[in-house]
Amino acid sequence: MSDTRPLFIADSCIGGLSVLRSIRTAGNHCDVEFLADYAINPLGVKPDEAIAEVAKTWLEHAAQQSETLVIGCNTLSIRFHQFPETQQSHPDLRQVVSMVNCFEAMIAAEADAMKGKRVLIIGTSFTASQPLYPDLLRIGIPEIEIATIAATELERSVARFHPWLEEEVITPGLRQALQDTDFAVLACTCFPMAERQLKALFPTVEFLDPRAYCSSLLDFDTFSSNRKLDLTVTGEVVSTSSVSEFAEKYLSI
Repeated sequence: MSDTRPLFIADSCIGGLSVLRSIRTAGNHCDVEFLADYAINPLGVKPDEAIAEVAKTWLEHAAQQSETLVIGCNTLSIRFHQFPETQQSHPDLRQVVSMVNCFEAMIAAEADAMKGKRVLIIGTSFTASQPLYPDLLRIGIPEIEIATIAATELERSVARFHPWLEEEVITPGLRQALQDTDFAVLACTCFPMAERQLKALFPTVEFLDPRAYCSSLLDFDTFSSNRKLDLTVTGEVVSTSSVSEFAEKYLSI
């Protein structure tokens, strides 16, 4: 039976809008409830029990409005897979798709291209410190050289609508890492919003985007499909009006 409810996407900032953009770019349409949960940002610095509580809250919010939750936050996606207690999905949710699921789908699709290449994982400090993504790459692709780097300045700039200042967001360490790689995986949903600038600065690098595989993991026949977007923004980091204005421009595809 078709569900008349929307898809629920949650992130700790505006990054989850890049997931919605990838869904629409793939030609799929659905109504969306988007939670930009800035009140818990930055999530990666919080203790495990606090992250587990955020997971529980997002599951409950999603179940009230949808049958499917997409976790756009890589921090929560990683913790969701690392700790069994966070994987106890709400009984009213049919499906939970995380960025880890999208990362696995990316590996399956790009394994031949990445085999024997240098691959750089670009994430927040938390994501870059975790072994999950490198481990998944090593399992899925033989003869691969993997490096990780945190791009905190880039994430902060995008998430808070700060002006793009190359000398601030492209630190010497990030610049060197990008110059020394064949593929760069954008392991933060904010980073695709800066992909055009990154490609211009590093034209020899092939940028890979896990969130682009989210669409293939969802059954769009189960969602209402009027392309309506309802936004909820928590905290005081950015205003709801600024997120709404950004979303209208960013999703005009």
